[in-house]
Amino acid sequence: MSEQDVLYSVEDGVASITFNRPEKMNALTPQMLADVFTSVQKAAANPEARVIVLSGAGRAFCAGLDLKVIGKGVSSSELDALPDKPAPQWGDDIGPALDRFYAHGWGDFVTARKPIIAAINGPVFGWGFILALHCDIRFAARSALFNATFARLGIPGEKNAAWLLTRLIGPAKAADLLYTARRFDGAEAEALGVVNASFDDGELMAKVTEYAASIALNSAPRSLASIKAQIWAATDQPYGEAFADSDKEQDLATQTEDFQEGYTSYVEKRAPAFKGR
Repeated sequence: MSEQDVLYSVEDGVASITFNRPEKMNALTPQMLADVFTSVQKAAANPEARVIVLSGAGRAFCAGLDLKVIGKGVSSSELDALPDKPAPQWGDDIGPALDRFYAHGWGDFVTARKPIIAAINGPVFGWGFILALHCDIRFAARSALFNATFARLGIPGEKNAAWLLTRLIGPAKAADLLYTARRFDGAEAEALGVVNASFDDGELMAKVTEYAASIALNSAPRSLASIKAQIWAATDQPYGEAFADSDKEQDLATQTEDFQEGYTSYVEKRAPAFKGR
């Protein structure tokens, strides 16, 4: 993995993945995109990583595909070429099956079984916007600029962008953003429901760091894996099937050490010490 264009580290239960091409507003090259996917896969397989945070160096989150790549008309299949990935820490034995979300590296954001948080500090266009949509939770600086640029480039909502955006904010709002390809800031993104919250520019990373650390400390890893699977499956899974899956997972979870620790720490009014077992 390139040390220059994508940074990866794990500290205190939080895996940080950072676009690191600030002079180009973190515009994506094929290798950079592969490095991002590889980083997600590494975090998914690492028991020390309980939460994943995706952010951008400099003044941008990610300006989308590098214009030189777009101009060459590189195919989606070329950009999605990836090596074999490591097995995730929590696989298909946790929560409902998510096989339908496998789509090269993009689906790994869903099947990682660990919360992925986007810290959108600046411009987020095109494929950068799609990467943010693949995250579970999004926070933004109020001045951050969003743009689903597809219609103005003569292309559809790539990489499931329309599906994700419609799932997130509903068809009418998604249609507005996709049909017009207009720009909107972090404050409007919060009002639309594209992001969970927006913050003053200088506060964003501190807020996200605190939020991610709280999840890593206070939430059981297996519980997070199961809940994430339930959330992603929720919109198209029948109620009865989902109910049966939740009962099955509950029965398994109550046999774990983390369940006992969660119950004991709650009774004793102290922070839990989850071990992922």
